Amino acid sequence: MTMVSKFNCVWLHPPGALTIEREQLDIWLLKLDDTPCRPDCLDTIETTRMKSFKYLIGRQQYCSAHTALRTILGRYLNCTAEEVPITILAGGKPGIDHQPPSLYFNLSHAENTALLAIRPEHEVGIDIENVREMPNIERLAQRTMQAHEVAELEYSGWDNKLFFELWTRMEARQKCLGRGVFGDVVSEGLVETRTMMLKDDQYAAIAWPAGAEPKFVNFYHGDHPPLY
Repeated sequence: MTMVSKFNCVWLHPPGALTIEREQLDIWLLKLDDTPCRPDCLDTIETTRMKSFKYLIGRQQYCSAHTALRTILGRYLNCTAEEVPITILAGGKPGIDHQPPSLYFNLSHAENTALLAIRPEHEVGIDIENVREMPNIERLAQRTMQAHEVAELEYSGWDNKLFFELWTRMEARQKCLGRGVFGDVVSEGLVETRTMMLKDDQYAAIAWPAGAEPKFVNFYHGDHPPLY
């Protein structure tokens, strides 16, 4: 059965030099209003995606999130943001273009807040959502969630806040294995999931393959990642 529990997050400023051990997981919390936007460090795929956003704020938030992604990964890999070899893997999931990958990562952002998960050796998925009024949650849940999650929501009277808690778990599971939200549902036993309550109106969750729980977890508050 999928393990679900909650992390108690204590966000710290990162050290100057970043290293990561085999059984370590680093989670970064980023405030995008305070994060530089550098379109020049994005690749062609990222640039195309950034330009697809209809409104300027969406383009800026995407650019800031991916600037931070590349900058932080570059610090682990000892290269510049532009040199980070990001590619698109099976299922459309971004990853490091190296075999075997030296790092696995996953990025999610909700308006002005982003979360980035990084670890060696094992896949990882992360999701963050702002709690908001959502139409058709019954239909969405039945299409994307596991039977016991749908039953929990139904018992709650289709509670909107519970929906987003369960949604982040679901999306983290799907992203961990490189499947889209509406792809084949990740079955119980394949992943383990942890919930992170960032604030009253914001949920997040992280997932990794079953049996690959990290022994060490660092929570970094990266408001101003240095641009090396």
